[in-house]
Amino acid sequence: MVANLIAEGDFLTALGDITMKDEDGKMAHYSYCDVWRFRGGKIVELKAFVIKTSV
Repeated sequence: MVANLIAEGDFLTALGDITMKDEDGKMAHYSYCDVWRFRGGKIVELKAFVIKTSV
């Protein structure tokens, strides 16, 4: 689920939460941040971060 989209210049950032199986096969909650950089209408860079949360 995307909680926030932030656009500035050539950048678009998506912040949100996901639930998926962890390394032990148990369902776990994570927060994520994806940062896209565009040039000429095309994606030229993507950085993605995922952090396991306790919620």
